[in-house]
Parts: sequence; structure tokens; C-alpha cells
Amino acid sequence: MTRARVPRPHEVAAARRDPRLLRAATERQNDTAWRTRGVCQSVDPETFFPAPTDPPDAAIALCGTCSVQGACLAWALEAGDCHGVWGGTTARERRAMVVAWRTPEQPEEQPYAEQADATSPVVGGTIPAPGWAAAVARAAEVARASGVRPPKRTGPTRRRGVPAVTELALEIHERKPELRERREPQVLIPLQRFAEPAPALEALVA
Repeated sequence: MTRARVPRPHEVAAARRDPRLLRAATERQNDTAWRTRGVCQSVDPETFFPAPTDPPDAAIALCGTCSVQGACLAWALEAGDCHGVWGGTTARERRAMVVAWRTPEQPEEQPYAEQADATSPVVGGTIPAPGWAAAVARAAEVARASGVRPPKRTGPTRRRGVPAVTELALEIHERKPELRERREPQVLIPLQRFAEPAPALEALVA
């Protein structure tokens, strides 16, 4: 089984401007019961999970007529590693979309942004990355529960080039033994009974 490669910057830059991803970012919370309204309810589920050698054109065409395509794709991006066709996208297309969904726009992606798209919405740019906001919220919750102060947003981090959320996760990991000792103090067993010297070997065999 081969490992999926990491999407390249130009692929992520194109995914941030994909109309399907933009629709998912705007419709992800509009319909919580999207599964009951999907076109896939009246179609054989195997249609959306074709074999690797079969084209997914039929499933993508059905998704194009579905009214909850955006919510479906948003769920697949939140879930992460899922197979099949979701929201009119294949698993290969979602590799770059997941990166765009979970991270802000990176400097290495700027050269690949077309001039015509300068005013168009961008997921992770003009539209906040939904997955990144959730990651920041989870990091803040962990910080409150563990008592670790979140790193300041301004100024350099202690590790150069490390994002603030990653810095917070590393700090929590480093202080984990300290936090564990604070929650569960160690119990010291007195050793006074071993203070007396052991009897000589001659006394034992006599």
C-alpha cells in the first residue's frame, strides 16, 4: 500500500479558490440534517465508492445536482481520511482541500495565485480556514484544562518558525510530567526497616 504524497503549494493554492471548497466553507453549519436531504439517499451507495480503476464521473454528476453538496464536503474535510466521492470531490482532490481547510494561506502559495483571483474569496485568506479555527479552539481548551498559559500572539516564539498552536502543544507535552505529578502526587514508601545492616554470612550458616 503506497503512502499518499503531501500536496504541493500550487495544488493547495488552487484548492483554496475551488468553488466547491468555497461552498463548503459557507454552508458547513447551515444544515445539520444534510444526510436526509442528499441525492445519494435514492441511489445505490456503491455508486459513490467506485473501484480504483473505475471513473467517478457518475457520482460527481449526481453530487452536482445535490442541494447539500457544500455541507457534505465540509463533513468529509472535518472527518479527514475518508474514501469515495463526497461533495462532488474525489479522495485525491480532497488531499489539497484538507490542507486549505485546516491551515491559513502560506507565503509559499502566493506565487501561484493568479492575478485574476486577487479579489476572489480564498479559504484560509479572506475566508478563515474552518479547520484552523477549530484547532485554535481545541488548543485553548487544552491550555485551560492543563493550566499552561497560551503563547502570546505578538513577538517571536521560543522555537523559531513554529506556529503558536504548535508551540502551545509542545509546551504542554514538555510539562506533562509536571502536571501529572501535580494531579497525582507520588507516594514515598518509608525505608526505615532496611536501615539496619544485614547479618554476616557466618551468622546465617552457623
